Amino acid sequence: MKVTLSPKARDYVKREAAYLRSNSQRAAQQFLDDFKRLRLGLSGFPEMGKFNEELPVPGVLRFVMGSYLVDYEIVTGEVLIFAIRHRRERPPQFELDGDFNLEESSSES
Repeated sequence: MKVTLSPKARDYVKREAAYLRSNSQRAAQQFLDDFKRLRLGLSGFPEMGKFNEELPVPGVLRFVMGSYLVDYEIVTGEVLIFAIRHRRERPPQFELDGDFNLEESSSES
């Protein structure tokens, strides 16, 4: 299965590798190697992550890659990695619309 990164996730990988490289070439290479292995694993086993209880959105899975949290979903036969963060980083903040109901389907008549 094809594994793609959102522009935001791709930027995170580049920034994190550059930050790690500024402190340790070995740490940067380890991060990139781990990420490459994760992408390879997801291509063969796309459901190897766990459903994300922190963000109750149907279909979102999370894989813990060492100190990093990788959020993704499977969309039309493709794995889309849309968010990556170090566990010590604060999760992204967002607000749900007041009419948003997690128990109702979006295809109401």
